[in-house]
Amino acid sequence: MEKYGIKGFATQGIGGQIKTYPEDFIVEEIGLDNKICSVNYGFIDVISDMLPKKKKEHLHLTLVKRNYTTERAISQLSHSFRISKSRFGFAGTKDKRALTAQRISIWNVDLKKAKSLRLKDLILKNFSYSDRRINIGDLNGNRFTITIRDIEHPEKLPDFSNKIKYGFPNFFGPQRFGIQRTVNHLIGKQILNGNFEGAAMIFLTSSGDENDEAKNAREFASKNWGNWNEILKIWPRNLGLEAAVINYLVKYPNDYANALRKLPKNIRRMFVHAFQSYIFNNVISELVANKITVPIQLPIIGYETKLESDTGEIITKLLKEEQIKLEDFKINRMPELSEPGIMRNSLIFPKNFKILKIKDKTLKIQFTLDKGSYATIVLFAMLGKYVE
Repeated sequence: MEKYGIKGFATQGIGGQIKTYPEDFIVEEIGLDNKICSVNYGFIDVISDMLPKKKKEHLHLTLVKRNYTTERAISQLSHSFRISKSRFGFAGTKDKRALTAQRISIWNVDLKKAKSLRLKDLILKNFSYSDRRINIGDLNGNRFTITIRDIEHPEKLPDFSNKIKYGFPNFFGPQRFGIQRTVNHLIGKQILNGNFEGAAMIFLTSSGDENDEAKNAREFASKNWGNWNEILKIWPRNLGLEAAVINYLVKYPNDYANALRKLPKNIRRMFVHAFQSYIFNNVISELVANKITVPIQLPIIGYETKLESDTGEIITKLLKEEQIKLEDFKINRMPELSEPGIMRNSLIFPKNFKILKIKDKTLKIQFTLDKGSYATIVLFAMLGKYVE
């Protein structure tokens, strides 16, 4: 967990395994209207979707996906509809190895085509029209229904249930930094430094938990950096975001800033946010390690952040180690990614925690979290070990 900036958070928990099957990890988005996007498609939903709709600019619908990242699901839909991914909007990304439901919007798409679309492990339902796009952050939280198998210490479950009321450190979870490749914050750091070639190099060449074709392509790109035509010839078709960057560099070698601009703005912002998250996690870890009372809120740093008290000293030290200054968050060569900084709650409180089933070393639980908080952190505290 240290690669995410999380240190000193080990606990004695119940043990066990999650995500043995995607259905063991169910995530259902809670909208701004507090309605829960269900993974189920009931009779009433079917009837409602059959009723006529008054057409508006954006089609809103619930996307149910199994064993898909949100980005891959959107890519699949854009390919099926033959439209740009920029026409899609969503409130937040959801876990890959899971069964999830979330609202998405699509600008100017045919409703009949959306209703008739049939794709493996993707379901579209609960159609409605709106004048507005769904944007990042347009949710109140998520409800999690999680099955934990092969639990080792069920007797420790009451201890965890008692601790819930005191909360847990509101760390940013692994998803923030990239599950397959833990590079998002590293790319973000290079962008803040104005080193766009370095950012592109990490994005294109750093490997991780990928198939051999992707690993070999990234290794080839590293060894043949700058030979963009040759790199493009061997590049895997499924790495479309990277291909967009390489295609631009074929035409405009060394223009790394604009090459990165071929990535959707929300992806580029994610890189900067990941570095902010890395510092945030380290700040909590340092406060706990030094037995300093953790404030109710802590800064997600930006160019307007005020460095005060013990927290300010720790941030100053961390930024010096990373060779980043607060003013670097005002990104002159890519101003659309500039971040003034905000405050974030330092504790996470699972709500409506329920034990749905416990039998034969299998535990099924349900709880809700506010937006921006991670179930993996709750599970880390519960199981006593890191889980993805």
